[in-house]
Amino acid sequence: MELFETENKLALFGEMVGCCHDLYLWSYDGDLRLLNTNCPNAEPVNELFALCSGDGILREKLCENDQPLLYTGPAGILWLLFPTMSDGVLYRVRALGPLLIDDPSLVDLENALGRMGAEERLRRSAATLVRKIPVISISRIQEYAVMVRYLISGERLRLQDLRYYGISDRQDRNSAAPPPRGDAHGTYQAEQEMVRMVREGDLSLIEHINRMAMTGSIGQLASHNTLRSMKNAVFVCLTLFSRAAIEGGLSPESSLSLADRYFQSVETAKNISELSSITCALQRDYVERVHAVRSGGLSREIEGACAYIDRHLEDEISLSDLARNAGYTDYYFSKKFKRETGLSPAEYIKEKRLQEAAALLKTTGLEIQEVASRLQFCSQSFFSDCFRKKYGVSPSKYRRS
Repeated sequence: MELFETENKLALFGEMVGCCHDLYLWSYDGDLRLLNTNCPNAEPVNELFALCSGDGILREKLCENDQPLLYTGPAGILWLLFPTMSDGVLYRVRALGPLLIDDPSLVDLENALGRMGAEERLRRSAATLVRKIPVISISRIQEYAVMVRYLISGERLRLQDLRYYGISDRQDRNSAAPPPRGDAHGTYQAEQEMVRMVREGDLSLIEHINRMAMTGSIGQLASHNTLRSMKNAVFVCLTLFSRAAIEGGLSPESSLSLADRYFQSVETAKNISELSSITCALQRDYVERVHAVRSGGLSREIEGACAYIDRHLEDEISLSDLARNAGYTDYYFSKKFKRETGLSPAEYIKEKRLQEAAALLKTTGLEIQEVASRLQFCSQSFFSDCFRKKYGVSPSKYRRS
């Protein structure tokens, strides 16, 4: 009875959506075999979907949990997928699509289908089909995801729970994929509100950005390359945030140094998952730092000293240099630093160097001795001892795990 009611609700939703877009609902079993659809020309569309998902990895992604997934196929063709689990087993998959967020490249589509081994017949029909697929803004797609999820489960989807997977996650290629939550390319009013919240250290920024993603429209900043467009949009966001943070009390040195680090991280991101994580991190990082400064957590002088330490972890850092840059005597600077951070300057420097060491061990092939030397530890044994006290394991075991 419950399943029957859900199907009726989805059928009504499909009719309502169809009044605005040629967008269709699909129902698949746990092995992604088509059960039914309201698409009048279902065979070529389903054949295209089956070809794109035929490597089995998509099904594995759907089996991970029951949160909706936005899947990107060749030339940026997308499907919203809604898995249903029964006793931990994938039981049913409902889909909304196909759809686009940008005008497609037929050349890219033909090349992608050729690499997948598609027959000439399918390549010809796909090229004709793709011209009829509706182009919809990412914000509208997110709204549809929330609606369908609610119809199926009665639960309200949070934007951060919407999953993304596609060719850009499987290959080092720039393929269409949705922008991360919270980029700055929305309405002017929403953008100005977002900048104000950073300037004032308003911790409700993330909630505001989620609302913005639901109601604003996302534009393209790079033709036919949405990953590039995504990165450009995050660069805009980062530039706005760094300036707003300075106006909010963060030292220019700290704000611009932070921006440099995030610019590098954004540029090297290879897929939507990485870029989404980086974007969320920089949003929280900026607003929390401004909040700490404005709420009396750190004075401008100590905040600047922390930023200096962050940028010079591989250099010798003297107490005298830190104190002189802050405009204090060594004694007064040490007292003020510990009062505000809870650590002495030396303890703070060691803590940051150990955090950097952990990152190097996980992301590089540097020898442990080289990591210790780069981060100014006097010997490998001393470094290993400090590392074990902080992380509970030796550097070599940390790297293996």
